[in-house]
Amino acid sequence: MTTSHHPLPETTDALDVLWFCQLAADGEFIGAPAQRKPTLAYLSSLVETADEMGFSSLLTATNFHAEHDAFTASVATLANTQGAGLLIAVRPGMFHPGVFAKMTATAAALFPGRVRINVVTGSNPSELAMYGDADSHDERYARTHEWISIVRRLWSESSVDHTGTYYQMRGAILEPKPSPAVPIYVGGHSAPAQRLAAELADVYLVWADTVPGIAARLATMREAEAAAGRRVRYGLRTHVIVRETEAEAWAAADRLISRIDPATREAFVAATAVTDSEGQRRQNQLSAGNSLVVEENLWAGVGLARTGVGLAIVGNPQQVVAKLRAYQALGISTFILSGYPHLEECRRVGELVMPLLRAANIDARVDDGGESANENARATAAAGVAPVT
Repeated sequence: MTTSHHPLPETTDALDVLWFCQLAADGEFIGAPAQRKPTLAYLSSLVETADEMGFSSLLTATNFHAEHDAFTASVATLANTQGAGLLIAVRPGMFHPGVFAKMTATAAALFPGRVRINVVTGSNPSELAMYGDADSHDERYARTHEWISIVRRLWSESSVDHTGTYYQMRGAILEPKPSPAVPIYVGGHSAPAQRLAAELADVYLVWADTVPGIAARLATMREAEAAAGRRVRYGLRTHVIVRETEAEAWAAADRLISRIDPATREAFVAATAVTDSEGQRRQNQLSAGNSLVVEENLWAGVGLARTGVGLAIVGNPQQVVAKLRAYQALGISTFILSGYPHLEECRRVGELVMPLLRAANIDARVDDGGESANENARATAAAGVAPVT
């Protein structure tokens, strides 16, 4: 167990690699019963292994079908570990912003440099109904904008008065304030989501897609940033299936989905069909084609039985790193990786991919004779995407 801290890199292009902290049962197969429970010991082992492998933090999920509440489990895990932090997912509809600002500031004070927040506006109306959240897609984003604004003000202003559409506060005081402020991540493919991220987030997250798909998504995000007059980091969430050889990696991918129960698949399709998330619709589309291989070394099989990101990079270590570098050339500097089961795959990815990825990042900065600052501009221009200046 280390005592290192991993704050968010100061520059938008500095590489930052995270893993995933599974808050539901974990296992070797998706779409089938998993036997490994998310005990505190297991969650702690994920954090400690991720730290050992060089990951800066771990993302948690937040949904009704997870076994644990994200914030409660995260605080317990942070208290039981050192080193890597947690990117804690939160649904604004479930917390008053003042209360959540205080909860997060407390966690940041108790675990310096180890707390980040991923704000999840929500995607599936039936799941949101479980929380009593009946607002429409655009209403949820309007509420989230107000929610994050209040949280940020409480973290920076001596006293906050607020009269808005969703919240009212008078003379709100929060002390001590988190220093530095806790990083906020926001994802989403819709125009309201991108406006929200451009105006208020530190990191804008997208789910894995083809390289042209990501290029197009970042092009519209750059327009939103230009309108907001600020820059944010770009992050990509993806699964990884890596083995010593490409053949072994594809065999592992086939094995991962080999036990999907037909009834589970049928229920999954029905549930995801009613989503109002543009990102989820795109993931559904990618996994519904004639082939699950949607691009070289990019596979949509995870989307057969898992909501959220349904794509995985599949290949040998060199192929996986090449794919990550292709995304990085478009402007992605944060990667949130995962694999099943998460503990074993964390070590595998850490040993096979992380050294090559970091070496490739260093080599790119050294070998181009100081031209690395222009690398993203060249790559995005080649992809038909206007660079940000």
